Amino acid sequence: MKIGSKIKEQRLKKGWTQEQLAGLLNVSRSAVSSWEVGRNYPDLEMIVALSDLFDISLDQMLREDTEMTKAVSKKIRMNKYYKVALIIIGILAMIYVGGNFKMRWAERDYRDNLTTLGWKIDENQVMANNAYILQEEGRTYWTYVMPTGLNGIPTEATKLMVITRQEISEGNDLVIGVYNDQKIELIIAKSNDSKVKYSGKLIVDDQLGNQKEGKELTTQKREYFESYIEEHKTEYLNMIQATLVKMKEIRQ
Repeated sequence: MKIGSKIKEQRLKKGWTQEQLAGLLNVSRSAVSSWEVGRNYPDLEMIVALSDLFDISLDQMLREDTEMTKAVSKKIRMNKYYKVALIIIGILAMIYVGGNFKMRWAERDYRDNLTTLGWKIDENQVMANNAYILQEEGRTYWTYVMPTGLNGIPTEATKLMVITRQEISEGNDLVIGVYNDQKIELIIAKSNDSKVKYSGKLIVDDQLGNQKEGKELTTQKREYFESYIEEHKTEYLNMIQATLVKMKEIRQ
């Protein structure tokens, strides 16, 4: 028996008109009529309400109507997937909001600490007051605080970094970059030191060991960089240690 016939049968058993049943379910009479003639089906919530109203089980309501049973089963499965999806979205939203709050807190602390430590806004940079500069003991330190905005996931751009420049002779500088305490980079370039033969960025540890470049170095280039670093070893080591101290101060 189709569910429409079942609804009609149970309605007549109760002695109700379509209008009366519609009133009990808070739907229109035409909706009840459509169910009974099979033009459309009541939704899952309405089927549950009908079974309660007729005082019969949901199984009895759906028995023999295979098409409706499949539709209800599909709806139940979809509801299950929907709930799981909602839970996953909820968890991701919590992670995002938590990450965003943590990043905003860190950004505020960085800016407060930079100001307290004497760093100034770098007015030579078109960076909306997010670049800071400090000149101390013959060195120039530069950093950029990435505005958190709507970002909730840390990226390379949001990690703390400090670029340090030290003059070794008139118009010639040594430059290093320290990124999140984990990556130390020697920036050797003609724009920094006009006397250099080759330009390159070498990743090193805090004792200038494990020298490597992003791409394979030729023997000649490697030997040149090793010689250049050895020549300025004391300055580089002092710069690295001083920069690590500055990063620690900014984070405190």
